[in-house]
Amino acid sequence: MSDASLTSFADALEDGILIADGNTITYANDAFRRLAGEGFGDDPDPMDLFLSILRENGILEHTVIAEVKDALISKSPLRRKELLLQSPTGERQWYELSIKEIGGGQTLWVLRGITRWKKAEAMLRENEEKYRRLFHGGNDGIVVYTISSTGEPEAFIEVNDIACRRLGYSRDELLSRSPLDIVPPGHVGEILREVKKLLVSDQILFETEQARSDGSICPVEINAHGMMLGGRRVIVSISRDITERRRDSGIKQAAYRQIEENIEQFAVLGDHIRNPLTVILGYAGCGDEAIGEEIRAQVEIIRGYLDQLDQGWIESEKVRSFLRRHYC
Repeated sequence: MSDASLTSFADALEDGILIADGNTITYANDAFRRLAGEGFGDDPDPMDLFLSILRENGILEHTVIAEVKDALISKSPLRRKELLLQSPTGERQWYELSIKEIGGGQTLWVLRGITRWKKAEAMLRENEEKYRRLFHGGNDGIVVYTISSTGEPEAFIEVNDIACRRLGYSRDELLSRSPLDIVPPGHVGEILREVKKLLVSDQILFETEQARSDGSICPVEINAHGMMLGGRRVIVSISRDITERRRDSGIKQAAYRQIEENIEQFAVLGDHIRNPLTVILGYAGCGDEAIGEEIRAQVEIIRGYLDQLDQGWIESEKVRSFLRRHYC
């Protein structure tokens, strides 16, 4: 390739390229000249040109200048020094300066625009932070583990802070264990059946128990999803502590049993009262007529109360039927 072709090729590049022989610039492509602007005069000293670029951009850091001077004096390469400069379009953009010896006392200066990479890095950091908050925040334990082709849990590859705290392990301790290590012995068969379902299903939801490091048991609801990660099948398991839910359910069940017992007692109580009343009413005709009338009047009052009790039993039966349909 001729020198003219090389020059045309270099001028077409977006990266600024400068070649210096000692204190003399022997070549600078169009991109470098545009970035230097008015600072690029006739045969400028490359260091003076660089200093003018820094001054125009308000960069007065002695460390930057010292690094460039050290690279030129020691002839050791300067690699990817990041600088925020004003681009030819007037925008502030990030550039990466590299300087290296290319033989014969010449140095190659390259200013590469890296703004898009800086933006990509910032976006990646933002996404990583969102992922971190999502993964480690909230109240649910999240673990990711691999499974064999036959649907058996193999090894944890990621765990969140909630899972570690709930189970009583450090992150490293939990990652060194198998998913079956947190399954109580009596639930292993159940877990294996549920996990194998994920070979033909993308998601399962079920209740089970997990074993903490101290041997205590934590009831959980598992929402597990199967997915491919890095070419292998993994399970993302989200566990929710349902200790309070089970306790509330137990309280509701106890309350319902008490309601049923009370309703049955109401029904029996009515019969138990009516039978003695019949006997008392029989005695009302055996004595003084006035006393008999008073007894019959009081019996009718008691029967009225019993009718109210029967009506209450009917309403209680309706409540029991409603509870049975919706809460049991």
